[in-house]
Amino acid sequence: MKFIFNICFYFLLTTITFGQQDSSRVIEIDEWLSLGSIEIKYPAFSNTNDKTLEELLNYDQVRISDLNPVKDETFLIDKNTSVKWKIFSIPENFSEQNDKVSINPSIHYLATYIQTERFTKAELEINSCNMIKVYLDGQEVAEKKSLQKKNGESDSCKAEKISKKINIETGKHLLLIKVLTESASTSNLINFVKLKYQEEVNSSYISISTKPEGFVSIKNLLEDPKLGSISLSHDGKYAGVTISKIVEGTDKRESWLEIYNTENGKLTHSFKGGMKLTSLSWSPIENVFAYTQSEKEQTTVWITDITNNNSFQLLEGIKDFSSFNWSPDGTYIIYSVNEKPKEDKSGLKRFEGLQDRWPWARNKSYLYLVEYPSGFKQRLTSGDNSTSLSSISKDGNKILISSIVYDFADRPYSFTTYYILDRQTMKADTIKALNWARSVQFSPDGKNLLILGGPSMFGGIGKNLPDTMIPNDFDMQAFAYNLETKKGGSISREFDPSINSAYWSKLEDVIYFDVTEKTKQNLYKYELKNKQFSKINLEVEVLDNISFASDNFSAIYKGSGAIDPEKLYYLDLKNNKSKLLLDLNENIFSSIKLGKVEDFDFTNSRGDEIDGLVYYPPYFDSNKKYPCIVSYYGGTSPTEQTFEGRYPRNLWTANGYIVYALQPSGAIGYGQKFSAYHVNDWGKLTAEEIIEGTKLFLKSHPFVDEKRVGCIGASYGGFMTMNVLTKTDIFSAGISHAGISSLSSYWGEGYWGYLYSAVATANSFPWNRKDIYIDHSPLFSADKITTPLLLLHGASDTNVPPGESTQMYTALKILGKDVEYIQVEDQDHHILDYKKRKQWTKTIIAWFDYKLKGQAEWWNELYPDKNQNEKD
Repeated sequence: MKFIFNICFYFLLTTITFGQQDSSRVIEIDEWLSLGSIEIKYPAFSNTNDKTLEELLNYDQVRISDLNPVKDETFLIDKNTSVKWKIFSIPENFSEQNDKVSINPSIHYLATYIQTERFTKAELEINSCNMIKVYLDGQEVAEKKSLQKKNGESDSCKAEKISKKINIETGKHLLLIKVLTESASTSNLINFVKLKYQEEVNSSYISISTKPEGFVSIKNLLEDPKLGSISLSHDGKYAGVTISKIVEGTDKRESWLEIYNTENGKLTHSFKGGMKLTSLSWSPIENVFAYTQSEKEQTTVWITDITNNNSFQLLEGIKDFSSFNWSPDGTYIIYSVNEKPKEDKSGLKRFEGLQDRWPWARNKSYLYLVEYPSGFKQRLTSGDNSTSLSSISKDGNKILISSIVYDFADRPYSFTTYYILDRQTMKADTIKALNWARSVQFSPDGKNLLILGGPSMFGGIGKNLPDTMIPNDFDMQAFAYNLETKKGGSISREFDPSINSAYWSKLEDVIYFDVTEKTKQNLYKYELKNKQFSKINLEVEVLDNISFASDNFSAIYKGSGAIDPEKLYYLDLKNNKSKLLLDLNENIFSSIKLGKVEDFDFTNSRGDEIDGLVYYPPYFDSNKKYPCIVSYYGGTSPTEQTFEGRYPRNLWTANGYIVYALQPSGAIGYGQKFSAYHVNDWGKLTAEEIIEGTKLFLKSHPFVDEKRVGCIGASYGGFMTMNVLTKTDIFSAGISHAGISSLSSYWGEGYWGYLYSAVATANSFPWNRKDIYIDHSPLFSADKITTPLLLLHGASDTNVPPGESTQMYTALKILGKDVEYIQVEDQDHHILDYKKRKQWTKTIIAWFDYKLKGQAEWWNELYPDKNQNEKD
């Protein structure tokens, strides 16, 4: 019996021992990309010892971000010297790559790419005689400062091993090793590099390659250069653009200006130097442009003449500067200043109206004029009410000014009064008070005003609905107002797209409209003579911004698509042909694999077609079963098929998810009837359509695992997540960012709650429509939620106060539900801080990995269980 016990104990002990020894998997990384040996001369007055070598190791001879490890790609060292990335194997005699022997030290860069399909905890082991630094995605993760000498006459040395634990997030990562050798003739750079990872991570999840091909990463979305403002010169010859990028190693963003020749696409001027340069705008009559430089809350307006390369300051050190516009005749610039009141230190505040809840409500915006080129300044407006610039007449003599007044007697509880200011007499004549206007501009002849506003403008002349329906006044229409007859008429009553902006050409009798059309943003031309709209085909699915030449039939525009990153194009308006001007990230995305995107539409019970898009993972395999994320907004705007955005679907697909994005009823861009469903609905129809659409989608896509489906939305979409989860259990996980849990508290407490509700809940209030404010509020049905829910909220959110998530979190915790709540400190409705947005983006993927893939490691790494740690 004792013998049997001993044998059993032996096998048990053996199993434990081997289990411990075999608890990790090992990849030995043999193949690398190498730049070869780069000789580094000793600094003057230095001693050729290990301390000096350590200094050289710590010194950044090149910016790591400048290294682009691709086979046969060239890296320039100086004007006479360049090196190429070549395949290099470990171990290998490195002296063959040197054409000379040097007594000076050398640096060597080795690079490889690690691709993982799940979050992985790993240990990196490196064995070398030399000094090394190790970088993962540009961030230093390990170093070895010691240098082992050769053993006597032998070429070998007693190498030292370093070991570093690293976290490898889902996606492709650049592993870069900087090696410092005592001389260029050193034979072995590194003896081995090993990557150890835990056994629960299947070996098929991890691959090592010297090829940079990969998937979209968080770094691409947050750190790659971004296009900013764009402006086209009056003659269409020069395109100006601002560009911004995160400064390496910081969370700060720098911006600069670039000027391109539109004929040949060549860069002609660049204004760069770590400054914050924004708001580029060309003169409407000559090749001169203005731009702003901001520093320490003061703004300087620079003028640059590219003909003679002359620059000067037109305005200097303007405090509380807001914006500026050229006059159409190019003789002056109007700029606005947002003046702040004297600080009240009493600690008590009597509200002067609902808007006084806004910290900035008592600021006053005033207009100023500065003559060009003299710089002589003149104040245009003052008084008790803020004023804004709407438009300037073609001759520069008339200035259209607007001022908002709040009136709670009727929706939308504010109206805008417009005035025409005569520049010569400084007399302002009142034109019209408008309730639903968004923007107003002069026609080229100055006889009419072009107005963009809701269908209810001018007593509802823009309304294209049955009398029983209330229009969605976020659905923007175009109107013409005759200044002589003082009558307005509808331009776009029968036009389904919602209008975002307009440009009335002075060269032809047409108006160009930038519109939201379903999930896209397009450009239309409206011919005034025959009153016809015609679409101009662009090279983008979502038009982000467009700038027209005032004296030429051309424009420049920027935009993106579902799987097409943002680019800048030149548009010839005579033949409606576009050509590419600037693709900032062409080299980066040339090595990034994107999945396909397909339509998935269905007809709801009312007979309306509900649009949807399906985003597939790269290297999609229909024989596999995929987890899925259902994405929506559900409010008054469609979720446009832009490449990036706050909720980048291409990033989710890169992490192995199918994404289904649908457009429930109520969104603008589908016609007035469709958008009017939004009014007084607050989630009833939209929830039904999200559930119905998801069920149909799952039924028709057998490669989606119906037991691993998550849902996500933000703001109104966050409300929809909570709402939907009270009505169904088809989802396995949900995420609500900045969602509304109680309509009445949002209505009264959110900075814009009552204003948004003036449209979304027209004539309905907590006291007369409890069926909406209570029955449609997820908080009052929290007990029906069975799905694990992640609540995300900016701690300083003024649009949807964080209390909306706090209330739901309180309810679900008391109910014993599976709920997590992450507040993002010092962030408002949008998470804009670079580091926090990075963490927030990871949080979303980690939650879905946890709940839909059964992979809790990333979530636990981001948010470790303190109680469990204490137990451990």
